[in-house]
Amino acid sequence: MEALAALTAEVEELLQQIRSGDTTRLQAATAALSSRIYVNPHCIPVLFELASTRPDAGLRQLAAVELRKQIKKQGGASWDALDENLRSIIKQRVLAVVLAEPEKTVRHSFARVVAEIARIELPKEQWGELIAFIYSCCQSETPAHREIGVFVLDTLFDVIADELTDKMPALFSLFSQTLNDPQSLDVRTTTLNALGKVADFIDPQSQEEVKAYRELIPSMVSVLQECLATDQDKAVKGFEVFDNLLVIEAPLLTRHLTQLVQFFVQVAANTDYDDSVRVSALSFLMWTVVYQKNKLVKLNLVQPLIASLFPIAAEKQPDDEDDDRASRVALQVLNSLSTNLAPQQVFPDCMQLIVSYMQNPDPNCRSAAMLAFGVMVDGCADHMRSKIKELLPLLYSGLQDPHPIVRHGACMALGSFADELADEISGEHATLLPIIFNLMHEGDVKLQRSSVNALDAILGGLGDEIKTYLPVLMEKLVLLLSHGPRDLKVQGIVIACIGSAAHSSGDDFVPYAPKVLECLHPYMTTTEAEMLDLRGLAIDSVSAVAEAIGKDLYRAQLEGTMTSVVHGLELDNSRLRECSYTFFSTMARVFEEEFHPYLEVVVRQLLKSCNIEEKDPYAFEQENEDEDIDLGTEEDDHYPGFSLNNAIAEEKECAVDALGQIFAACPTPFLPYVQESVNAFIGMLTHFHEGVRKSAVGSLFLFMLTFYKMSNATKWIPGYPLHVPLHENVDSLAKLAMEGIVTMLDDEEDKSVVAQTFNELNEALKEMGPGALGGRRDAIAETILLVLQKEHKSQLDVEVDDEMGESSGSILRRGANAPAEDDVDQAEYEAVLINAACDLAGGMANALGPDFAPYFQRYFPLIAKYYKKNRPVSDRSMVTGVVAECIAGLKRGITPFTSDVLHLLVKALSDEEDEVRSNAAFGVGLLIEHSEQDLSSYYIQILQLLRPMFDVKSQVNIADNASGAVCRMILRHPAAVPLDQVLPVVLSRLPLRDYEENEPIYTCIITLLRASNAYLLQNMPQLLSIFAQVLSPPANQLKDDTRKALLDILHTLKDQHAADFRNMMASMPGEHASALAVVLSG
Repeated sequence: MEALAALTAEVEELLQQIRSGDTTRLQAATAALSSRIYVNPHCIPVLFELASTRPDAGLRQLAAVELRKQIKKQGGASWDALDENLRSIIKQRVLAVVLAEPEKTVRHSFARVVAEIARIELPKEQWGELIAFIYSCCQSETPAHREIGVFVLDTLFDVIADELTDKMPALFSLFSQTLNDPQSLDVRTTTLNALGKVADFIDPQSQEEVKAYRELIPSMVSVLQECLATDQDKAVKGFEVFDNLLVIEAPLLTRHLTQLVQFFVQVAANTDYDDSVRVSALSFLMWTVVYQKNKLVKLNLVQPLIASLFPIAAEKQPDDEDDDRASRVALQVLNSLSTNLAPQQVFPDCMQLIVSYMQNPDPNCRSAAMLAFGVMVDGCADHMRSKIKELLPLLYSGLQDPHPIVRHGACMALGSFADELADEISGEHATLLPIIFNLMHEGDVKLQRSSVNALDAILGGLGDEIKTYLPVLMEKLVLLLSHGPRDLKVQGIVIACIGSAAHSSGDDFVPYAPKVLECLHPYMTTTEAEMLDLRGLAIDSVSAVAEAIGKDLYRAQLEGTMTSVVHGLELDNSRLRECSYTFFSTMARVFEEEFHPYLEVVVRQLLKSCNIEEKDPYAFEQENEDEDIDLGTEEDDHYPGFSLNNAIAEEKECAVDALGQIFAACPTPFLPYVQESVNAFIGMLTHFHEGVRKSAVGSLFLFMLTFYKMSNATKWIPGYPLHVPLHENVDSLAKLAMEGIVTMLDDEEDKSVVAQTFNELNEALKEMGPGALGGRRDAIAETILLVLQKEHKSQLDVEVDDEMGESSGSILRRGANAPAEDDVDQAEYEAVLINAACDLAGGMANALGPDFAPYFQRYFPLIAKYYKKNRPVSDRSMVTGVVAECIAGLKRGITPFTSDVLHLLVKALSDEEDEVRSNAAFGVGLLIEHSEQDLSSYYIQILQLLRPMFDVKSQVNIADNASGAVCRMILRHPAAVPLDQVLPVVLSRLPLRDYEENEPIYTCIITLLRASNAYLLQNMPQLLSIFAQVLSPPANQLKDDTRKALLDILHTLKDQHAADFRNMMASMPGEHASALAVVLSG
């Protein structure tokens, strides 16, 4: 007893030292506890004694926290090492103490002690009195006892829920009482929080459990309303409960969704509440859009939700871009609506409000309109693309608004437009850039940031047009950097903009490089903490300058810059490392094998970043048993355990990208690092961050392609098994990479990862042919099928059945058996994945040739359903495009499918959109060329549908594809084509703008000339002018065999009909005659 008393006194003294505030004493006490006290199981009764008897509440709290940790340590080993009688005494006393403790925080810490003991004892069927104790507490006449009873249940669900799930009916009965406790809001709110955890363990197929929980929802909302009136911090925790109910599998909220959305909208709109409360309400609405989107549409809640968000967005926006105010989060909800729902369900209502708000005299309303305009484009880009001419005047109005906050909002919108609709916005450069140049030099710093940011986005898509603006652009940017405001964000955007200008202008940037590099140098070497982001941006821009001016002009700078960047790695800043890694890959790309002296330092650093250990934020954290003693109150992160470290993940992403780029740029010197790099990539295919997984996939394919090029392989031949074997090293890497990628795809839940993987594989197929499949042809084909059926894991949006009866707890998953009308309106993000799957199907057809037929048989009905008049143009164009690609790959293998494919393509030939008709014309021509079925009986119908395409003035190559289709028809069945009517129309469109259809057209002309076609012979001067243009540069207009055949005809004509040939040359336009003379003399 004396020894135990001495130990108790010593532990009490050490705990007091920890609370003293003296760092030295704290460290010494912590070390003593860890090394001497906590290795002895008897620390448990000592800590219990201190926690239950000392008058100092702070000491009792700290002792209770430490007590829980020691009981939990090593799976309860210290607890089990205690004498059974001692354990029984503690179990008996702890229940009395938890009731008697006057301080709520200490009571809650003791409740967690109870839960830890229960975690050990209940599975062994010990401590049966605990459950009876909890029920007794919950029914006590003392409110504090009722609250602690519910809180103990709450903590038990954290540690040992499985022991409670068979008691659900009794628990629901209990919770229905405590949730409506007549005396204590604490009891009611603790019950609300406990129900948030209970929901995770509801059996979604149990009608009784689902029904019982649903009946509690109105009371849960009532408690939340009380918290809003009395304790808004508790309300925020209550909102988290409802957020959780949205994401779990059990269908708990659907019956109440209309009322819940209305309630949360009211809370979000109420300016009397703190922003934290309003943001929490908006967060619920955002998750509702993500997880209950179909239900929102069916209940007609989308339009009122949009209408409720605009007034919130029209409140003053925060100055700090990282400040989550209600006005900003309302825009995020709008963005979520645009990205998760079909554009047709969101865009019209938003545009009506945007137009209305732009006419409001309040500049905050006009600013909100512009900001909403910008967030819409993220999910509605394709839909807005077709309306761009109607939308741009609204954007111009915002950019020229008299109030700076509206101009700022318009610049933000313009930046989004330029990112998503680059071609359309860059085409407006003559109007937009003068406006932006003026805004850059206004006195408003916030407006300067957004205008330069918009400029940066525009420059990314400007292409050759940037040359016109370079002098004034660089003058303004260098002036802003040198003499502009000392606002770090403005400086950062200006530096980034300089990099974009260099990237877009290429070697036209050479005159500006010296001055720019001089201006960027101070940023490249700064070590001030607040300037490190600028240092990273400067590194990015120097990379762009080096790539623009080329290695010969940058070589003198390379060593000094590399030294500076490598030294910067010592500053231990993740963002700086990301930029440095991009710089390394750019320098490797610019200098190629000259970069090899730096490989050892660079690659080792990149691999070091790849191998940084991280915690998976999607797994609950386990406490470190050796962690420092926590002086906090242990109150109450209701959903603890998540700690996402995006900085490390993004650093890994950049490191993986850089390794792939560097190997591709200087492959031979990199070979010693290949194995270690590949192992790192394979490991990161299962990384929790989707960006890292994307980078791992991309670099694996880049390694495969680099190996393939190094092997000097013979050109691949379509078909499977491989007709042209891969080099052993290429084959081994392809099999290893595809094994990992297929495994990743099986479990991948992120649509963008699946889509990018499909795109990467499709590009690899073009280069490597079927060898890129690494022997996993069937697995990839099956994944494509799942995506087309909307049954892939990334597409299984869990939503409860809208019409679920009380006897059903089923989950509705959008898949192959979903009603066809469900597929008509889909979010553009979903369409991206479907497009990628279709593109990969086309790539597989090209790689496998006729062997693709079994897959096409399964794919075609799924692809064809996207061709309906009520579907977006992008869908209809996708269908006709991918079907044409599959025909081109299958060749004669298309024959069994001819009737069904012809029916679809003929229907598409009369589509109202040029792009769709153009693809259909291309596909019809290929079908006629390759199918072994005689389609000449359809020629007149097809020709009638093709004829109007020759008169269309469009950016789409519709007449080119129509010409190609006609010539393929002639080649297959010349007698079925009225040549005298058709040939004049075809010749009138030559030469083509797009060279892809030159082969069938000129093969047809050559064939007809050899057959002495009368019309062509009568129109030889016109033909000679066409030949002169198609035989002149660029050389890729014709394949070598076709070029030779044309030249043979011309030489024969020149040699055997010299006089006629001279006369024809004389009648040609001078430039064409000269060009032909050059061709014939070559």
